[in-house]
Amino acid sequence: MKFSAFVCRAAFVGIAYLFFGNNLSAASLRVLIVGDTNDRSIGKSVVTDIGNFETFVRDVAESTGLALDLKIIKGNQVKSKIITDAVKNLNAEADDTVIFYYSGHGFRTKRVKPRWPLLYIPDAGDRGVDFQWVIDTLNTKKPRFILAISDSCNSFIDNAAPSVSSGVMQADQDAAWKKLFAEFSGRIYASGSQIGQFSFGQDATGGIFTSRFLRIVRTAVTAENPTWDNVMKLAAKQILVDNPQQKRQDPQDELVKGQQEHTPLADKENAPPPTSGDFSDEDSENAQMCKALGEFQTALVEVQTALPKRFDFRRQKNDLVGYKSFVVTLTQAGGDKQMIAYTRTMLQGLERKNWNRFLTAIDGYIGHVGTLQEQNCAE
Repeated sequence: MKFSAFVCRAAFVGIAYLFFGNNLSAASLRVLIVGDTNDRSIGKSVVTDIGNFETFVRDVAESTGLALDLKIIKGNQVKSKIITDAVKNLNAEADDTVIFYYSGHGFRTKRVKPRWPLLYIPDAGDRGVDFQWVIDTLNTKKPRFILAISDSCNSFIDNAAPSVSSGVMQADQDAAWKKLFAEFSGRIYASGSQIGQFSFGQDATGGIFTSRFLRIVRTAVTAENPTWDNVMKLAAKQILVDNPQQKRQDPQDELVKGQQEHTPLADKENAPPPTSGDFSDEDSENAQMCKALGEFQTALVEVQTALPKRFDFRRQKNDLVGYKSFVVTLTQAGGDKQMIAYTRTMLQGLERKNWNRFLTAIDGYIGHVGTLQEQNCAE
């Protein structure tokens, strides 16, 4: 059975890798920002993310004295070859700081081994652009510091939710910026939510985890002795979200200090579909598929449980937009003929203001996923 990837939004990955240098004044800040601003469902939120992150890196450059080399790929430029060429052609010296940031849809398949997502680039389809490949490629350049972030889903489906306010910040301290971005040695891994959870964002404020991370860093540099330990401890705390589909979002992170040789985990560029040889045997492959089906069904049941019995289409317009986005995501994910038929019925129910039709279609969809699991995962 072929199990399609499910496109979604908001998993965050940050990786820091620092080598000692001896001439900070000659170093540069090499930044590559990629955002799918043309996406109909989350494009406005991505525009906000790009604006916020561009401001952030300009502040880093100003506060550290690093010469800024900035490239932004957005709109019609968001093509897989343009992105991968930009990563491969990024010039970095041993004393440079390199930052890669992506905002857009992301997904994973049952065959993906690393816990980081595939970036959903429209022309790449279900191959995506492997974020692990981005990490591996940047590490071959061996700059002093690498921060790689993907604010994209690493799970199955997504929906919008209110984000947090950025608050009022105190004046930044240059020495604190330098401590975090020019003196730390190690790696940081993080994702905005655990597998099976949604990650949230809003048009006006961007991804909720990106907003939190940027706010925490800006707060940290107002102190005399900021550390990545404290930054990530705060960033990884549970996020309470006021959304009918999910009440909380649980980030996860891993921080390793010191210099270590990086072992590439991505075998091929652009995350082409792996062959069956990627698994030790057929049982292992089937176990991965069954796990993915189980996690997907669990997420769907959580959504279904949170749905109201009745719905006021006239007064609950904001919620309606969210439910339509949810259905569009399922439609983009594909699946077999029955799954596609159920998603069409869901959308018809919303467009024709027939809430019961929508609920019945979701129930049928979940039941069908359960049947697929029983047929393919029975012991």
